Amino acid sequence: MEALQSAAAHHATGSMNAHAAFDFAALGALLPIAFRVVTHDLNVVYTSGAYEREFNVAVHGCCEQLGLRHHDADCPSLATIRNSEPQTRDRWLGRIYARITTVPLRDAAGRAIASIEWISDNSIAKKLEAAFARQADLLETINKAMIDSNHNLESAQAELEVKNQSLEEVNNKLIELDRQKDDFVSIVSHELKAPLTSIKGSVDLILQQPGDALPPQTRELLTICQRNTGRLHRLIMDMLDIARIESGMMSFQMAPFEVGSWLEECAGNVRALAGAKGLELSCRTSGAATIVGDRDRLLQVIVNLANNAVKFTESGRIEIEMDASPERFICTVRDTGVGIPEHALQNIFDKFSQVKVGARRDTMGTGLGLAIARAIIAEHGGAIHVASRPGAGSTFTCSVPQPPTCSLKHAAGSIS
Repeated sequence: MEALQSAAAHHATGSMNAHAAFDFAALGALLPIAFRVVTHDLNVVYTSGAYEREFNVAVHGCCEQLGLRHHDADCPSLATIRNSEPQTRDRWLGRIYARITTVPLRDAAGRAIASIEWISDNSIAKKLEAAFARQADLLETINKAMIDSNHNLESAQAELEVKNQSLEEVNNKLIELDRQKDDFVSIVSHELKAPLTSIKGSVDLILQQPGDALPPQTRELLTICQRNTGRLHRLIMDMLDIARIESGMMSFQMAPFEVGSWLEECAGNVRALAGAKGLELSCRTSGAATIVGDRDRLLQVIVNLANNAVKFTESGRIEIEMDASPERFICTVRDTGVGIPEHALQNIFDKFSQVKVGARRDTMGTGLGLAIARAIIAEHGGAIHVASRPGAGSTFTCSVPQPPTCSLKHAAGSIS
């Protein structure tokens, strides 16, 4: 390097011998490095072969050769000669990013009289640098977006917690109101039951007198009274049953009972009503002769289903079928009535749910019968299902395991 600087210095001052000039020129031609020598008056006095292939050497100005306008503050060669220190500058030369590295050339007295410049293509590094800068900007943008999202999530979380707290308070109030409603229904039902039972018993007793003991108009009025007190009595009993079920106070007497007589009693409760409408009523049993369960509660379920079948059937038949096995008994109530619309099937077992058929809505029921039936079957560990289509009748199926898997708090009797 010292020999190269010395040779270049002699060349720059005109005192270099021919042999040294030949060697320096030969070396510059062979090296695949673009470099040149610039004197203190900013003239280019030597260029390598690689440099000559890249730049316009016909121009002698140091900056002009590179396609740049000269400014003293921006000229690396001038800065190197003046400060006698190496310089490194990056310049855009129109087609490439060039890195220009300059080293001072000194005379025998140590004064910088020229500079030697190495020019390398720094485009890839610049592109990578720009790509990294864009990536950094993108990451910063993403980071800011994530910070904003986190802030939004925190705000949403805080708002959700407030709403959840409010919802919990409202829910607690609704639970308390529901409890108060159940208490009110239970109290009112109990208070109405005693006087209504007394009225109903008195009317029934009067109507048992011989036909000529009462004037026809009086008997007709008492019959209407008997019918309506019966409806009120059923309503009160249904409300009491719902209150007992929801409070967990309904007791169940689980014991074996004979299937045939039980099914005949179910049919007997609805036979007169079916006969009054001209409906055919049939019963059929198969399988085991004895099952286990609460006889009266299961009777209540089947009678309720059969009454509904009669109510919504104008012509045709009602079928009650029982199939009992050691593992399970299945009771089916099938009718040829008006059927149930599909949209009503999903909530037909809800409290106070009544089916509207066409433009007519039957108001003779309380809307509690099916809810009570489902609860009773569920307390036996079973399930109740319905299949129906408008105009094609309905089929209600109750399935109860043997023995029933009821909760012990509701089982007042032992299971045999």
